[in-house]
Amino acid sequence: MLHVVLPRRWRSSRAWLGMLWCLTSWLLAGAPPPVQAQDSSKQTGVAGARSPSPAQSKGAPPAAKREADTTAAAPAPDTATPAPADPSQTQRVAPNEIFKDKNAEQALDVTKFRALTGPAITPEDIMTVKGMASNPNEIPDRAKIERVVQSLAAELTDHRNIQALIEPSPGKPNPQVAQAIQNATTNLLEPLFLAQSAKNQAFLTTYQRTLIQKLYPLLKNHLIPRVQAMIILGECGSPEALPIYENEIKDGKQTLWVKLWALEGIRNIKQRGGRLTADAESRAAKLIADFLEAGDLPWPIQLRGLEALGSLRQGFLPVQPRKAHMAHAAMRFLVDSEAKPEVRAEAARALGLMPITAAVPKYNFALVAHATGQLAAELGAAIAATFSVKPRAPSQTKTSDRARAASRSSEELVGRAENLTRARYLTALLIGPVYQTFEGVPGLNDSGLLHVFANPAQDYVQKVLDRIKPVAQSAVHVLGAPSKQIPELKHNLDRDVAALRDFLAKNPPADRHLVPGEREFPEAAAGAWAVPPANPVAGLPRGR
Repeated sequence: MLHVVLPRRWRSSRAWLGMLWCLTSWLLAGAPPPVQAQDSSKQTGVAGARSPSPAQSKGAPPAAKREADTTAAAPAPDTATPAPADPSQTQRVAPNEIFKDKNAEQALDVTKFRALTGPAITPEDIMTVKGMASNPNEIPDRAKIERVVQSLAAELTDHRNIQALIEPSPGKPNPQVAQAIQNATTNLLEPLFLAQSAKNQAFLTTYQRTLIQKLYPLLKNHLIPRVQAMIILGECGSPEALPIYENEIKDGKQTLWVKLWALEGIRNIKQRGGRLTADAESRAAKLIADFLEAGDLPWPIQLRGLEALGSLRQGFLPVQPRKAHMAHAAMRFLVDSEAKPEVRAEAARALGLMPITAAVPKYNFALVAHATGQLAAELGAAIAATFSVKPRAPSQTKTSDRARAASRSSEELVGRAENLTRARYLTALLIGPVYQTFEGVPGLNDSGLLHVFANPAQDYVQKVLDRIKPVAQSAVHVLGAPSKQIPELKHNLDRDVAALRDFLAKNPPADRHLVPGEREFPEAAAGAWAVPPANPVAGLPRGR
């Protein structure tokens, strides 16, 4: 589920992920905890089902749960034949996690919900609707579209289909039943994507309105159809669906994963050029800010909420500009040392995309720049920590002491990437959201901290960015470098991170209030994800 800085539309596979979340939730919550070989590895799932013990289900907010360390029970390693590297440690961006949603548990009993009925349709009917979507010159047949959507919506609520997904038959399953929900979701999404690609607005308008009408009742059905329905509605990104998105976010009884896709829907409205009134944008942004500040949410939902805030670009309410409600919500995540790096990076980006005007007096642009600089330093340190440096193995050939002394150089040390996947991921955060915080996004007027409204602090903001750039450049250089160049490039990255931290320490903002009279933000400590592991050879001389 980690796709922050490079979030792209996943098409039907992304939609299917939502349903897998629901299924994984139900299975993991009722199963005994799996055995782990590493304390840092966690079993992934979105849990929203029956808990095996009261202690695990206690507390309203969803939380990540670390599984017990069972390293002591593992057999002794074979020192003669070293085990291959654990892919979970060398190719994983972050540990797996479990999130529990108390509201999801109440939506798991199939017998409590009514299955919808729909007209009989054929595969040819579905293909006809897809043909309408891809052909802008064809007049949409509203009656046929409604029949197909109603029939596929009924497939999502069919008890037999849901049961086959939750408890597969021990024998040879019927593929039509086992894959019915997946196929229905795919067939509902594909016309959307086809029409969007073909820029078939006539079909899109008719199809989106039909989806809103037919899928809205599913949001109060079983957990699986309600999440699938909101995935489809979220991919609509229709301004006409905004009231639905807002209602589901406000609904205290709705599962969090429906809320996640409601946030995605609001983001898609703006990303796809949908138009909202200024009042509607302010109302939606305030709702999202209040939702983010209300409780301890799973980080994927925090991330989606901040993406939606950044898309709406509303930092304050026109009727209460001095409070800067939405900017305060984003700032809270930027300085939160416990937050995920992608969440903090997206919070910084959202702040950079908010065009704070003179209506907000004495807005503290320097505080935002300083906190973003601290995040950049943490990202740089974490990237450097994924590379290890050690002395080169001694040569097997006999050489004199004088020859060995003459050959001493920086090549005495070699390096390797312990987790190149994570290094690339963190670098993408650095050169993506962090850069956009300062420089904005092309095509978005007055985006970035360096826009015209930041004049009083523009010099300071520029100085912070000037010290972030070498960190980003050094991080890019060390990625994919040959082992003999890694020691020097890692040294350069460490040096640039130290220079950035030194500047920030010597030039803190004079005030830690974002706006006068409101909350004071503490200086962010280094997050746990940014603490480098001990490296006994990190300080070895480079040989020059």
